[in-house]
Amino acid sequence: SSSAASDVYKRHLLGGLVQGCIYSLIALGFVLIYRATRQINFAQGDLLMLGAYLGMELQLWGIPWSGALLLSLLLLFLCGSLLQLGLLSPLPRENPISVILLTLGLGFVLRSLATMIWGPAPLFFPSPYAQLLFTWQALMISGAQLGILIGSLIAWLAVWCLLYRSRLGLGLRALAQDYWMAQASGVSCKRMEALVWGLSATLAALGGILLAPLSLVHSELGWLSIKAFAAAVLFGFGNVTGAVFGGLLLGITEQLSAAWFPDISR
Repeated sequence: SSSAASDVYKRHLLGGLVQGCIYSLIALGFVLIYRATRQINFAQGDLLMLGAYLGMELQLWGIPWSGALLLSLLLLFLCGSLLQLGLLSPLPRENPISVILLTLGLGFVLRSLATMIWGPAPLFFPSPYAQLLFTWQALMISGAQLGILIGSLIAWLAVWCLLYRSRLGLGLRALAQDYWMAQASGVSCKRMEALVWGLSATLAALGGILLAPLSLVHSELGWLSIKAFAAAVLFGFGNVTGAVFGGLLLGITEQLSAAWFPDISR
């Protein structure tokens, strides 16, 4: 019936929004780094995977979910900042290929370490809200899906306020326009670059922790960044708003394509 078909498409649309939110969080990380440094971090997806593993492990140690979330975000912020200061800062700014190669290699290292520590099998991610079910206009929404939608919205608003409603964002925009002029104007460019890499890693960790209750945790989780990179360039690489809408559009298109053409592999 038409009502049943409508419900099916509503479910696919919801799934697309949820998947698109994850794409947009990863895409935002790509865009923040590129805007500030003109560099591309191809380990972004693997930082998402690392955030999911850390959130899981901290809960296994007895830390409550909320505490594990905050601690994982903090640890990934430090990881991203130290990555920039320790490994990327000495590289010449005029040679972005070296950053691409280094982050690709780092991604392989992180995946290998995750497999060595936690094994190749997907692991359950404990979450206090994942099993909850909500009904809205005959549409069933799980707690995990709602968490992704709400968490992503908060992250988008936080990034927008940081970039366009704070002095810190003013410094980041100055850095994006001209590194040497920003430095001559008193902007601490090295600190700003470390900050933006830390924020990018934090967004990745948030995406991993929000996604993990739906997908389980495994070392190949980071391959989502390939689609997220496509979302980041869809409306122009470096466009923050475009990264959000690109991720949502890609996720919705992916899910609706599966509904319209079920025999064609995505």
